[in-house]
Amino acid sequence: MSGQNMKTFESPEVLKYVESIRAAATPERPALASDRGRWAMAWLHLVIWNSWKSSYFYADKFPEDDLQNYLEYALLSATFLAEHHDAEESALFPALEKKIPGSMEQNEAQHQSFLKPLEELIEYINLAKAEGKIDVATYRGKVDPIVAPIMQHLAEELDSLEGSKLLEHFSESELDAINKATHKAQQGDTHKMLPFVLQNLPPGSPFPPAPGFVKTLLGPWVFYWKYSQLWKYTTYPMKPVLTAAPQL
Repeated sequence: MSGQNMKTFESPEVLKYVESIRAAATPERPALASDRGRWAMAWLHLVIWNSWKSSYFYADKFPEDDLQNYLEYALLSATFLAEHHDAEESALFPALEKKIPGSMEQNEAQHQSFLKPLEELIEYINLAKAEGKIDVATYRGKVDPIVAPIMQHLAEELDSLEGSKLLEHFSESELDAINKATHKAQQGDTHKMLPFVLQNLPPGSPFPPAPGFVKTLLGPWVFYWKYSQLWKYTTYPMKPVLTAAPQL
């Protein structure tokens, strides 16, 4: 997904943060709970990166009669980030702060730094849905200023979740419980979430860590169809239909 209009996602500063996240998203799922939290977070952060990038890319490339489906996908991409942060603030950060006071202050401050523009972006997409039209320059103008700070946060947050640091204060069993609580806090409509996550990660990715049939049967078939009109806009669509699909 590249081109003249994609400079926001191609700046060296932003790509530096993305590479840092990719380095933490290893192919093998860690054996220890102390390492799995950071690992899972890195993969989720790549879902955010890819979904935001594809939403931005297709803002002026969706089929003429498919505006509402495009907007629903763009909205899902934005709200996925918002709900991800809500889950962290309700489950992850308080649990870690109990034993490591102040350890999540920077993460929370970064959340707050782009909360208002994120809310304004979501409001604009909802307005575009209601009006049945989108001004691409306005949409991209709301995305452009927050991509770098969001990616900086998503990269730096992983440093605060280093397993060796957490083990100085928590046991493996405690961290396993925190990981599960954080995962549970961000669970939405499976018919949306599973296809959305799977198709915004490269095929064969180890995330989410689930039995094979989840990725080969449930994701591309059972849970796919309810919102199937959205998935053409993902980064790695299972059933590509757009001629403007990016070369990856």
